[in-house]
Amino acid sequence: MKSPSLVCVGLAVFFVAGMAMAKQDSSGPSAQIDALMAKFWKEKGVEPKPVVDDATYLRRLYLDVAGRIPTAEEARKFLADNSEGKRARLVDELLASEGYVNHYFNYWADILRINSQQGGGQNVVPAYIEWVKGALRENMPYDDMVRELIVADGNYDSPATGYYYRDRGMPLDNMANTVRVFLGTRLECAQCHNHPFDTWTQMDFFHMAAFSYGVDVRNRGGMLQDVQNEIQRDKEISREEKNDLRRAFQEISRPLRNNPEVGYNPEKLPELPHDYKYEDAKPKDKIDAATMFGSEVTIESPGARLESYAAWMTSPENPRFTKVIANRLWKRAMGLGLVEPVDEWMEETSAVNPALLDFLEKQMVAMDYDMKSFLRMLFNTQLYQRGAVADDLEDPAAFAFTGPVMWRMSAEQIWDSVVTLINPAPDQPNWKQQTELEIREAGMEMMMSAINSKTPETLLADAKRIARRQKDLQGELNQLQKEQVKAREAKDQQKSRELAQRSNKIRGQLRDQIYETVYRPALKQAKIEVVSLDLPAGLGTMEMSATELDENGRPNQNLRKQLDAAEMKLFEKEMDGMGLDDPKKRRDYANFRRGTVSNFARAANLASPAPAGHFLQQFGQSDRETIENAETAASVPQALALLNGPLFNSISGSQTVVSRAVAVEESPEAKIDTIYLSFLSRFPDADEKSLLLAEQAARGDDFLRDLEFALMNAPEFLFVR
Repeated sequence: MKSPSLVCVGLAVFFVAGMAMAKQDSSGPSAQIDALMAKFWKEKGVEPKPVVDDATYLRRLYLDVAGRIPTAEEARKFLADNSEGKRARLVDELLASEGYVNHYFNYWADILRINSQQGGGQNVVPAYIEWVKGALRENMPYDDMVRELIVADGNYDSPATGYYYRDRGMPLDNMANTVRVFLGTRLECAQCHNHPFDTWTQMDFFHMAAFSYGVDVRNRGGMLQDVQNEIQRDKEISREEKNDLRRAFQEISRPLRNNPEVGYNPEKLPELPHDYKYEDAKPKDKIDAATMFGSEVTIESPGARLESYAAWMTSPENPRFTKVIANRLWKRAMGLGLVEPVDEWMEETSAVNPALLDFLEKQMVAMDYDMKSFLRMLFNTQLYQRGAVADDLEDPAAFAFTGPVMWRMSAEQIWDSVVTLINPAPDQPNWKQQTELEIREAGMEMMMSAINSKTPETLLADAKRIARRQKDLQGELNQLQKEQVKAREAKDQQKSRELAQRSNKIRGQLRDQIYETVYRPALKQAKIEVVSLDLPAGLGTMEMSATELDENGRPNQNLRKQLDAAEMKLFEKEMDGMGLDDPKKRRDYANFRRGTVSNFARAANLASPAPAGHFLQQFGQSDRETIENAETAASVPQALALLNGPLFNSISGSQTVVSRAVAVEESPEAKIDTIYLSFLSRFPDADEKSLLLAEQAARGDDFLRDLEFALMNAPEFLFVR
């Protein structure tokens, strides 16, 4: 790639021109917020920022609601609209979009530490991810969402169980995270001793832990587990035979693994540590549930403990539940909370503007915890439409909110904006990913139903038959293993690979036998050999059998071909709509679109979080180990990735959205306008245009590529202002 000229590198400038504020109902909640802010500014002796122009508002709103920049077409349409109320209509449009789902999934994934790489969670975690997206898409009330997370039980049929799966085996940590996320209160310190800076005691911690301590994550065993338990209790069976049968059942249950289930044991309570040093109890005492603040909870029976916890947590009477989510969403819109940090409320905590926080709390309750309605109220304020503040924010308590905070885009916003420049369907849900999840779930249910349809006697006979076969094959495997050791010692890599292939083939024979002798007859008898799955966008259905899944429940080559064929039908529709007739151009476009689905999907549709080395990780995406630990500070490696990495070549490819938009323009002026609209969501001003047209005349089309490169690396592109 040619180095862009120094002239182009310095092109990006900030351009703000005052525009009339969006009209609003003078008695509505947005106007009441503005009235409270006007009073606040007067008390502080400060003046608010002026209202931003349409281009700045457009870009800000897209990034804050949809998590990406608008396309040139979307920007051109909004800027050309001179009708009243267009800003409010854009708020409604974006809140109803899939872009909102993608962007706010990233937000909640950071808070809930959703990690799709968790071991053993191949079914639970993807279902949990889709559940969170579905809750946002359907606008599930926030209190209902939290309640479902807290009382979730079952397996992937109840996807919210992913919340407890995230902290499996760590019930005390789970409770501390729950209180921090939903009540904005840090209890971690009180697990070991009374809190040194707040009112919470170690006893408070264990009282709270008792509510959810009985939640347990275990494998879903069904009939297989019942039979194994009976075998272990049978004193007539020798230890050797029990071990043989245990290994056989491990192989038989292989297709059913990665199927954890969340359950609740109401009899299980936490006990104080052995070194508990306070006088209100003794070490090792078991502690029952009690709330840390607010009303006392009446627990009618141990089995109702979890439901009582959820009801107390999400009640409008809870002194922190509503305030915390109102403050979180305020920060999401305005860049800084009225209380900071948002998850470290203490006894003496006071909001920057207490009257405003009280108002927001009441509005959240009045809106029945409708997060979209709450955000709509914030985005329609005059405050949100004012110029961004870039002052030193070291003391949040001194911030006057004369406008939203200017901040650097998150890793996801930068990535998703790049995706918008490349992918013609940036907000499209990843239907292939969703269908593969449905395939895994359907396959798991088929195999589980087959096993549970058997009698204990039949299963025991199956296990004995497989145990005998295992012994026969184990001798062959042991011999191959010895030969492999000799081959490695002789550094004969080819022979070592051949022996490894023979070993895998033998193991495959055992799996084939298990399917043919254990599962296939049961599937046939239960009449569940084939299931049909609906495909999206009017693509019909696809049929699958249990034989078309690998040992991890993933689709085999035949099913993937069906999915690829359905995807190709969607690309064909796109190309027909574009009037693309030439066979070669259609092939090129189809290949490009397949690449965008694989490589340039939005962050919400990639692994969560992205793998090491990915752009998202380079630019500070949360690793999901702790709550909200993303990093937005710039770094030298990030600058090098933008300046010298392969990303720009992907943006400037001939098939991308921005390249196609520029190519259809005939005049140099129109091409420059389209580039500015694509990257900065505005037209160049008169000085910029004069300079750019002169450069274009001197350097030709190479200049346009350099212009795109310069704008992509400009501060105006990378900041939400």
